[in-house]
Amino acid sequence: MGWYQYVMAAAYDPFMRHLEKDLLHYRKKLLGRTRGQVLEVGAGTGVNFDLYPEQARVTAIEPSRAMFLKAQKRLAHPNIRLYNLGLEDDGLEALRPPRGFDFVVSMLVLCSVRDYPEAIERYYKLMSDTGKLLVLEHIHATGTAYGKFQEWVNPVWRPLADGCHLTRRQDLDLKKFFRPIEEGYFRLGADWYWAVMEKNPGL
Repeated sequence: MGWYQYVMAAAYDPFMRHLEKDLLHYRKKLLGRTRGQVLEVGAGTGVNFDLYPEQARVTAIEPSRAMFLKAQKRLAHPNIRLYNLGLEDDGLEALRPPRGFDFVVSMLVLCSVRDYPEAIERYYKLMSDTGKLLVLEHIHATGTAYGKFQEWVNPVWRPLADGCHLTRRQDLDLKKFFRPIEEGYFRLGADWYWAVMEKNPGL
């Protein structure tokens, strides 16, 4: 439903405004270390754009046309290029630097990608051998009463929230391809995970 994506894009920032006040610390902490060639996956409405340092050269992709148009209005940073692309689009490979990206940014993205396992593998392929993956994702509160609630509400929530899954464990699944250098968990309504990760050797 293309029209619904425009509804979601219009409602996203007002809906997230209170939560973003608490997430800003984590966004700044992670994005402040970026430099060189950076890929931001799922730029959304462009909430990260003002947080990149001058030494970052950012390729931002967003598959939703509605979100892409909202993000365009925030494009004040001269070193950010924004594309209406998803991880699965062939055009992304042409944007990949010869040695891969120095940083891949995944913030509030893996909950809603369609091919979840393939997306994580795609991160691995897009990164340079010495690159870093910066992660900020909400995760399933496995083994808790709230986790049971997430499982119960997920079938209803997913179509209403444009494909957002409440029952994915991104923290565990990412570790099949990446090794955390720094990581942490916190609670803001849902359980959240942040990390700075590098490629798992030997893959």
